[in-house]
Amino acid sequence: MKAMMRGVTKGLPQTGLQGGAGVAAFYIHRMLASKVAFFQNKPLAVPLLMIGLGHVLKKSKKLNTAGAALVGAGGYAGAQVFEVRKSMQQSAPAQTAGFEDDDTGALVSASDVGALMAPSDIGDLNESAASSYDDAYADAYTL
Repeated sequence: MKAMMRGVTKGLPQTGLQGGAGVAAFYIHRMLASKVAFFQNKPLAVPLLMIGLGHVLKKSKKLNTAGAALVGAGGYAGAQVFEVRKSMQQSAPAQTAGFEDDDTGALVSASDVGALMAPSDIGDLNESAASSYDDAYADAYTL
């Protein structure tokens, strides 16, 4: 049991370092993309920079695990940027030219709601509406 636990916990410091590098890469990417104009105009620059820096860090004996994590985080960030830009290009804005400002898209006006009634009115007979329906049906019966 002790040998199995030693095998599971072997490399935990490197895993922690890689996870920390991923978290740091996320926040650095977010900060650069929101505050630096160059990176706002070229959103793939930060992920490519992370991949390049990670490649250089992989050559170091002490920081090779952080470098590998940075390469992975840069690849993930690059794919995210690519997919977000692709989805933004595919969705065209809705065409609303020619509609009035007060047009709600409803098929009837607000004053002509017909069968739409308040929940408390369900089952009650509206006398004025009933008489107008009777007049309409009377015309139909005379045909």
